[in-house]
Amino acid sequence: MGLKNTIRNVLNIRKERSIAPAGPMPQIGSSVVRERLRIRLKYPITKEQWEWFTAHGWRTVDMRTERREYTSVPDKILVKLLEKQGAERDALHLRLIKKTSAAKSADKAVRVAPVERAQASQSS
Repeated sequence: MGLKNTIRNVLNIRKERSIAPAGPMPQIGSSVVRERLRIRLKYPITKEQWEWFTAHGWRTVDMRTERREYTSVPDKILVKLLEKQGAERDALHLRLIKKTSAAKSADKAVRVAPVERAQASQSS
């Protein structure tokens, strides 16, 4: 992580970005992202599947200009999302998001802990 990112983390000046508008249906090889998750589309998707993805916050991103770090969703999870319908798909998606959120919280706690210790030692 660069010095600029470290300063932004320490000073807590990062801003959450709003969700981008849904774009056209992506082609095979495109990346779709939601928060810090990335799916690389290796299989064709239908219009109904793309509408489901966009309704759940997934958007197409040009990875050539993207500097944020993402966690890649395994291909087998993508295949399961594409195969399932309705409530089964929603349940699988919810588990994926919860698992990622839990990992993100743990990662954030690890990053914040050294900063909190440094601040506590300075105030002593």
